[in-house]
Amino acid sequence: MKEYAGKDASYAFAENIVNTGFDQLPVRAVEAAKKSLLDTLGVMVGATGTTPALRGIAELAAEMGGRTEATIIGFGAKAPAMMAAFANGAMAHCLDYDDIEYESVYHPSGAVVPAGFAIAEKNRPLSGKEFITAIALGQDLGIRMALAIPPQRKPPWHRAVVVGTFAAAATAAKILRLDTEHVVDTLGNALCQAAGSLELRWGVGTDLGGMYAGFSAKAGVFSALLAENGIGGIKSSFDGKAGFFNLYFDGKCDRDKLLSGLGQNITGAETALKPWPACAANNTYVFGTLDLMREHHIRADDIERITVYVGDYAQKNCEPLAARRRPVSAPDAKFSLPFSVAVAAVKGNLSIDSFSPSALEDREILAMTERIDPEYDAKFDISAGMPPGALRIKTKQGKTFHVEKTLPYGHPDSPLSWDQIKLKAVDCFGHGLKPISAENVNKVVTLCENLEHVRDIAEIMELLA
Repeated sequence: MKEYAGKDASYAFAENIVNTGFDQLPVRAVEAAKKSLLDTLGVMVGATGTTPALRGIAELAAEMGGRTEATIIGFGAKAPAMMAAFANGAMAHCLDYDDIEYESVYHPSGAVVPAGFAIAEKNRPLSGKEFITAIALGQDLGIRMALAIPPQRKPPWHRAVVVGTFAAAATAAKILRLDTEHVVDTLGNALCQAAGSLELRWGVGTDLGGMYAGFSAKAGVFSALLAENGIGGIKSSFDGKAGFFNLYFDGKCDRDKLLSGLGQNITGAETALKPWPACAANNTYVFGTLDLMREHHIRADDIERITVYVGDYAQKNCEPLAARRRPVSAPDAKFSLPFSVAVAAVKGNLSIDSFSPSALEDREILAMTERIDPEYDAKFDISAGMPPGALRIKTKQGKTFHVEKTLPYGHPDSPLSWDQIKLKAVDCFGHGLKPISAENVNKVVTLCENLEHVRDIAEIMELLA
């Protein structure tokens, strides 16, 4: 770990961002960035046809006027890069299907990819190699910041929002080819805009729970453009008296996780892609439900009760219990542990359509949610990374079956294959607001899989416009 005596940690990241090129990236990091790119594009397009509130976001972005620099995916409009980043970023988490790094419990691509595309289109042409590098470095900075934050039992800040602003800023700065001092300025500018209350998740009835990455992507692009235009940013955005860690996390920072191996270990290589469009905390229990029912040939009609054993992290997806058993919106349903488990038990899988308006009123699913009981067990409290979970199914025949899952499916130790990622992306593209031809879908998939050979990354956005 290289220390910068008398200098803020932002200088270490700035030098790494400036000095790291495609040839310095490990193969695993390159593959992870390409997979995350295709995965993120898919979930963004899928959100346009399943989240009505996004129309208002897209219309607002287009109505703001200014130069038509970057594409708003799925709506056939262009807007200034900053507003396109906002609109596209707002799509990235609506399905709760975007990637995640499980040790930090952080979504690394939701703000980074939209910010990267917005700047890439504004400053085209940008090669695939340059884009991969910018995405990988943005992911790496964000994951390192998230890892450096000590676990909190009741965190007030939504780390994906506050950290995502810095990650998006790093990606935008790399694409703009800023020098070290201007990257430091970019990160300092980001500090002035990083915000996001975890009430986004604790509360119910809001559209913003799925749209938060739009704020981070927009702020990241704006931060880099400010620096490019000579606006001097805060030089102590990480370690200052009111810098990131002192301001948001009581001065607590694991410096080793923040800086160790910087430039050699690209943490985005540990990114996981989700097999089901629901909160990652729920996925562990969905995995367990499907496994138990498959292994013991249990039918939904056989189930008398399901007990889900939850720690503090998953418990928030069970409270208030009555509301979680009968969610009134797709965002609420995705963060309802009883609803996710009920869908898995009744339908044998979770898909994008599992959270449609008709699914929220499905009598069989709602009857099953009433048979799902959360039971707190401190053994499953969050300490570091995504905590394990367990559940018990009791059948009407008096039999009980128990399972504990340590890792969710999709974790790097149990990853999705390229073929599975392609199938997921194609399914997501099929849920878009406007049809995308099979030919264009295949072109996008091929371009992402072979991204290092692409001459102009904006070709992808043209296929999705």
